[in-house]
Amino acid sequence: MVDERLGVHGESGFDTARFPSVFPWLHLREVAYAAGFEPSTHPVQGEAAAREHGSMTLPAPGGERECTTAFRVGRLD
Repeated sequence: MVDERLGVHGESGFDTARFPSVFPWLHLREVAYAAGFEPSTHPVQGEAAAREHGSMTLPAPGGERECTTAFRVGRLD
C-alpha cells in the first residue's frame, strides 16, 4: 500500500508453507486505514472447490496451527 498524499507506504508478509491461504483486505477511508489478514484452511474459491481439488487442509480436533505475519510501515522519502 502506498499513500503519496500522506507520504507513507506499508507492506506485509507471511509464511505460505505454514498457512497456505490468507485473505487480505483493506478498508481505505479518508481519515483511517485498516488492513486485515484472515487465515483459512482453503482458498477463496470455497470449501467445496478445495475438497474437489484435494487442497483442503484441516487441523486435527483440538489441534493448532501457528502463523507469523510481518508488517512494515515507512515514510516515502
